[in-house]
Amino acid sequence: MSAVPIPDLYRKYFVEREFERLDLFQLIAEEYKIKRVLYPGSFVHVTPSFVFPQVVYVDNDKQADKFFKIPEMHQFIEQQKTYPQAANLKFHFADYREGFNEKEKSFDLLISQYSGFVGQYCKPYLKKGGLLLANNSHGDAGVAAIDKDYEFIAVFFLRNGRYKIQQTDLDDYFVPKSPAKQTRESLMQLQKGIGYKKSGNAYLFRKLS
Repeated sequence: MSAVPIPDLYRKYFVEREFERLDLFQLIAEEYKIKRVLYPGSFVHVTPSFVFPQVVYVDNDKQADKFFKIPEMHQFIEQQKTYPQAANLKFHFADYREGFNEKEKSFDLLISQYSGFVGQYCKPYLKKGGLLLANNSHGDAGVAAIDKDYEFIAVFFLRNGRYKIQQTDLDDYFVPKSPAKQTRESLMQLQKGIGYKKSGNAYLFRKLS
């Protein structure tokens, strides 16, 4: 079978910018039991489907809506996937903040990458014990760190172009450089990450209830 060309949008935004983060998802798959994944604000970042057999994507970008409809995209994923079964993916053309048609408490992993407060708006879709992968570009990881519904369990670092995971000695993270008290409301109003004395590239939280 001949190789399927990389879809143009995916190539432009993730391959050419070296921002697929495949090893990040592989690390999570190796360390944790993940069956069903939700990725709100995904745009066309379909890399999770290379690793996880069931992924639901959500975005209100018209380019993403068109992208998920092209047969070549599905063929590309089938070519790249690392599991034996057929890839099971779904796309919702929607603003994740306004809801979409998925069952609550039905996902094992919620991905929040550069798309606002996914961990807050989409928390109901995550199972008890499910995981939130978040960065702090818009402050989502910082909000999760003070959210009593989440437990901070791991941090990821880029080392020599590869992601590494740290699951111990986490108490020094999310300590603000500023002495001012941080609240959920203040961080969400700011809409960007604040400075912490110690930080990583991405963070993992477990939903407690």
